[in-house]
Amino acid sequence: MKLLTIILAMLLSCTAYAAAPVPPLPELLASHAKAMGTIDKVQSRRLRMRVVGMAPFDIPVVVESKRPNLIRKEVALQGSVQVQAYDGSDAWKSDPFVPGGSTPAAMPAEEAKVIVEEADFDGALVNPASKGIRVTYAGATETEGKRAHTLRVILANGNESTVYLDAATFLEIKRVQTRPMMGKMVEAEIVPSDWRMVDGVRVPHRIEIGLPDAKQRVVVIIDAVELNVPLVAARFARPY
Repeated sequence: MKLLTIILAMLLSCTAYAAAPVPPLPELLASHAKAMGTIDKVQSRRLRMRVVGMAPFDIPVVVESKRPNLIRKEVALQGSVQVQAYDGSDAWKSDPFVPGGSTPAAMPAEEAKVIVEEADFDGALVNPASKGIRVTYAGATETEGKRAHTLRVILANGNESTVYLDAATFLEIKRVQTRPMMGKMVEAEIVPSDWRMVDGVRVPHRIEIGLPDAKQRVVVIIDAVELNVPLVAARFARPY
């Protein structure tokens, strides 16, 4: 009888969770923005990170961003530097690791769509309507061992993703989206964790990237976060 009571209590608990009222989408997005901290006070940032799992050694990467939508990524290998950047209108790259790639050139269309998306300084869930982004609620679920709210996101450029927010912290648990990889478009999972407060802003210090259900993921470790660093617009422009 005691065991039956415990089982019934568990069932009632599950039913209560399933029947719990879903937060209105504006409230959910507001909770997410609040959880991210005082990001509105940040005008620029520099992230120093390492990519683990793509090579026998860690690959150093530096990402610089500036409002409203400027970004520059540098990957240093064997004494050379690969650059990908967007200056608000021109998406370009230089890649010394491919023949003829050292000369800065426009990115292919699919790569350009990705870096423009990454250049959104606050992310797609902060003031989405003002950026032409459509967000809809897709229900409660569980992922990465946590209860989550599922959001469908359609960007102004047509790219789509599914974002899972932690039901307790409203921070992002996982994002599923299509990305160019090895010359073709594939669905990838991006799993941020180890969220830390840096000067009033929450930043994930570990990001895992991989194919759905993959046993292994590439891991990005963020070693240093610099906020409001002096970055001029010319830093992001393509050199001619």
